[in-house]
Amino acid sequence: MAKALVQRGVSLSVLSCALIVALLMVAGLVVDGTAQMAASQRASSAAHQVARYAMDAAAPYMVEGQDATAPALAAAGRAAAGYPDLTFRFGLDAGSVMRVEAETTIATTFLRLVGVHDLRASGTAQAVLRRSS
Repeated sequence: MAKALVQRGVSLSVLSCALIVALLMVAGLVVDGTAQMAASQRASSAAHQVARYAMDAAAPYMVEGQDATAPALAAAGRAAAGYPDLTFRFGLDAGSVMRVEAETTIATTFLRLVGVHDLRASGTAQAVLRRSS
């Protein structure tokens, strides 16, 4: 009877170790996933701000019927410079739509243990200039 208890105790110990490892893996996914979501939110917010800033600069030119591409792109570049950790792509369509994409990479904390060292996060935005009625 004593031998059966000793073997049972060992099996519980192995199960406990497996559960601890599983919990650590889940915690790691939560931590790194949350960091990626926060970086995506920041990228999206920055893209929206750059698009609004560019359209604010382009509005006077568009209202007068002039080409607003150069002022809009220059303003977008100035606004994007305020986010050195983000990479931006932006352009102004002929239909007065400013499209902005922001992207960044974040270092992982726990996923690094399984070979994933970086996660990408991105956000997009567009701003449209419309005449009021």
